[in-house]
Amino acid sequence: MYKTIKDQLVAILGGVSSVKVVYGKEEKKLADFPAVCISAKQHSSQYDSVGTSGVNLREYEHFVRVYFRTDEENDPDYEDVLEGVADDVVSALEQNVTLNSVCDYSIPVTGVWRFGNKEVPVRIFELIVRATVRIRRDTQTQV
Repeated sequence: MYKTIKDQLVAILGGVSSVKVVYGKEEKKLADFPAVCISAKQHSSQYDSVGTSGVNLREYEHFVRVYFRTDEENDPDYEDVLEGVADDVVSALEQNVTLNSVCDYSIPVTGVWRFGNKEVPVRIFELIVRATVRIRRDTQTQV
């Protein structure tokens, strides 16, 4: 499910007009800005029902990191621009809660702001998206 969920996050965020490029991994060298990198974070499981054909409730989490260049070659109002892009990304994810029907529901649960470096100085908006899926234990298929 990690890859299935990640692929849908890439597809959804690829449709956000304010984002220039979306990667399905933590790319070392970004081709353009603002850029989005998506990577797996963790998952947790709990019993949803008992029995041999019972169901587990799994919660998968992915990092969605939005990068914006902050050096002299970019918009001096980068903070305002990045905040707008961050709002666009959150809105796109909140409007597609089943991630194109690959999960029962999902939500961007937290977002933090950082400064960093990706071969150039960057401002980073790091979002964690949690997707919940009910999985049959005997067949390992989605319910």
